[in-house]
Amino acid sequence: MYYTYVVRCADGSLYTGIAADLQRRMRQHTGKLPAAAKYTRSHSVVALEGVWRSADRQSASRLEYAIKHLPREKKLLLLREPQRFAQLLPKLSEEDYTYISGITLELCLEGTVCED
Repeated sequence: MYYTYVVRCADGSLYTGIAADLQRRMRQHTGKLPAAAKYTRSHSVVALEGVWRSADRQSASRLEYAIKHLPREKKLLLLREPQRFAQLLPKLSEEDYTYISGITLELCLEGTVCED
């Protein structure tokens, strides 16, 4: 099981990544630990904006790549209206991804919603 996620940084920028363990990854990003992405070490993560679950790393990486290549306006639209996945990311099969609603950075850091 892999997760593709989008976080919002303090400066309003968006960062997209993948993780097998979402809770651990959010701790790395927010704690600015060496394993955190270089970008999030210099841009404080303030919110977890969206999370999709996929069966394997390859699928998660495809979604990460596709989201990273969307213009900012379309990223924001996807986060606001995840049901528009097929419209915004037509090259991906929506059946390969499950959007996880209601997850927040705080809940994930507590470990209450990141476990299957």
